[in-house]
Amino acid sequence: MIAIGLPNPHGEQDEDGLDRERDDGDGDDDIATEVIVSIVHRLHSDKAAGVRAVRLLADALAELCSTYMAHDRSGFEAAAHEAHDCLHELLAKE
Repeated sequence: MIAIGLPNPHGEQDEDGLDRERDDGDGDDDIATEVIVSIVHRLHSDKAAGVRAVRLLADALAELCSTYMAHDRSGFEAAAHEAHDCLHELLAKE
């Protein structure tokens, strides 16, 4: 039997159990959402300077991946510090 449009027999749980569509409105967003919203606000407020800051973060993260794949421990640590600094600078103006 195919039951289209019938409620889930397990209550209000999402079909894949991830509750992605649900917003309980309690304001307790996860950190990923907070970071993305901060980046969007920075882009809107700082225009080209905001774009530059986001690109610097993207470049730092790419370098982090490259040094990891190259098994370059000192380069990886330096790239991690650079990524941290770029993210901090990007979010500091929020």
